[in-house]
Amino acid sequence: MEKTVGLTIRNNEKGITLIELLAALSLLSIILLLASSVHILGLKQSSSQTSEIQNQSNVRLAMNIITREIRKASSVSFINIDDTDISNDQLKINGVDIYKLENKNITKNTDPLITNIQTFTLKKVKDDMYTITIATIPSNNLPQTTLSSTIYIRK
Repeated sequence: MEKTVGLTIRNNEKGITLIELLAALSLLSIILLLASSVHILGLKQSSSQTSEIQNQSNVRLAMNIITREIRKASSVSFINIDDTDISNDQLKINGVDIYKLENKNITKNTDPLITNIQTFTLKKVKDDMYTITIATIPSNNLPQTTLSSTIYIRK
């Protein structure tokens, strides 16, 4: 008789109970929730870093273009740099090309050169020494990217 009882107990243990199923589903849900929150955080961080890199790249590109043009130029003049209104600062190269800030873009003559720029300032430090400062428009709670360069003009 004992063998029969043992067989009946084994036959009744074929499935899992409702409590075991609920416990397994709750653990799986918690694990998936944690994994998805880590994934979402990674996506937000990646997007933030991409925006910051783009801002830094814009500022470096603008500064590289302008300083390269100044080095190649036969004549360089700075216009309106003594005004209190820094939005009027202009850089004139070879008497033809004018670089200035218009509608949040640095333009060469009237063509947009670099976008999303907040400030483009030119300051005279000494007789032949000028400082060029370029700053981006801050976006998505990112800090403003600013780059300055000191230029010595040879005569």
